[in-house]
Amino acid sequence: MAELRLAGANTMDEANRVLEDFLPRFNARFSVPASQSGSAYRRPPQDLDLAGVLCFLYQRTVAGDNTIRFAGRTLQLLPGLERPSYAHARVEVQERLDGSLVVCYQSQAIVTTQSPDHPVKLRARKTAGLGPPQYLRAP
Repeated sequence: MAELRLAGANTMDEANRVLEDFLPRFNARFSVPASQSGSAYRRPPQDLDLAGVLCFLYQRTVAGDNTIRFAGRTLQLLPGLERPSYAHARVEVQERLDGSLVVCYQSQAIVTTQSPDHPVKLRARKTAGLGPPQYLRAP
């Protein structure tokens, strides 16, 4: 700021002393009174979810096993009353400021749970020339 340089302020204390003198003069010269009295802010609606507004939003497509991947984690989407599966649906992941994650489908939150990072897939082994796998039978 030019005023600090012209006053020769080199330390924080010197700068504060210059500003204590400068700011009242600056405000007296350039301030403009408000056209209306009172506060210009409005109160937000009571039902507004501020945590859902003040968050980072990401789009994901749900995999066929009803999971999504986000930041190296796998989240399992649990079935809802109106929709038993979200497979192949586009969902919105909200990363809240407290670090929590909320998954929404058409503006409705979906209950999720942490899935194992690498789920095990059981498949029958292929045997070389031995035919289909043999299953144990009860006696």
